[in-house]
Amino acid sequence: MRFRKANEGLHDLVEDRVRDSQPVPFLCECADDDCAGTVQVLLSEWEAVAAKPNHYLIEAGHQRSEGEEVVGSVGQYEVARKPD
Repeated sequence: MRFRKANEGLHDLVEDRVRDSQPVPFLCECADDDCAGTVQVLLSEWEAVAAKPNHYLIEAGHQRSEGEEVVGSVGQYEVARKPD
């Protein structure tokens, strides 16, 4: 969850500064608190994932918490749904 908070801050910071076609290096939102991975996606792609309850964008194959499942993908990245 702390990665989501950081990504929300990054989103707010760059929202009016990047072109629609420019990827942004968001933090991987996997279950590993020490993960230093990034997901390079468009703002609109990150917004679409973040808009859904309990959906997070992670690097493919990264650690998932118990009960978490992959429910989609954005390019080479996975969309994971965390349990309530």
